[in-house]
Amino acid sequence: MFKGLVLFALACHILLVNPANASELLHTIDRLRISEGPTRVIMDISLYEQGEHTRTSQYEVYADENRRSLALFRSAAEAGQKVLMLDDQFYLFMPNSRRHIRITPMQKLLGDAATGDISSLRWSADYHIEAQTEQDDGTLRLNLNAARAGLSYGRVDLAVDASTFYPLHATFYLPSGRVAKDATFIMGDDPRTGQTRLLTMVLQDRIQTSQRTEVHYHSVEPWDIPENWFNPAFLLRNNL
Repeated sequence: MFKGLVLFALACHILLVNPANASELLHTIDRLRISEGPTRVIMDISLYEQGEHTRTSQYEVYADENRRSLALFRSAAEAGQKVLMLDDQFYLFMPNSRRHIRITPMQKLLGDAATGDISSLRWSADYHIEAQTEQDDGTLRLNLNAARAGLSYGRVDLAVDASTFYPLHATFYLPSGRVAKDATFIMGDDPRTGQTRLLTMVLQDRIQTSQRTEVHYHSVEPWDIPENWFNPAFLLRNNL
């Protein structure tokens, strides 16, 4: 039995360090954070300045695994606004406008939460693991490099629990190499399904250090997304 446990542990170690399994490791972490396949995420984003809450906005995000997502703004002051992501292209739709506006993934939604932060939900589609090390404290440290130009962040240093692969915290770097923000991930049980998933992401701005932003994921569920929701012409005509 002891020999079998040793062989199992060795197999797990090979899984973690073998570059051929790096992509699957990121897919595993993504599944624990969000889910597989087309997904609807209900979230709100709260901004804190000097520790004081100043504002909260609500969003619905629909995302598939082909780097397509649609964010619907649900707060009264922003009702009718939409952001569409198609690969690395981001488009803002305003109510009653006949044109969409090209924006960048770093366009701020609220506080330190950028468009790319809520639209690009799956790291496995955007990054590859450059290096990984298991620490004595039971964490696995992953150095993620952008898979292509045009992403919000050129590099992400990610720490996950080595036994569960739950994300713990991350540091995000701009393509220039400058540190942009730190993130802390709070996992917990979904009150509806009982499954463990990401409940809150806390973003600490490393440039404007007085700001803290909290992204609360209230609902994450598989969703049959209509194909025309990813069509800019349809979105111009419909408020959803």
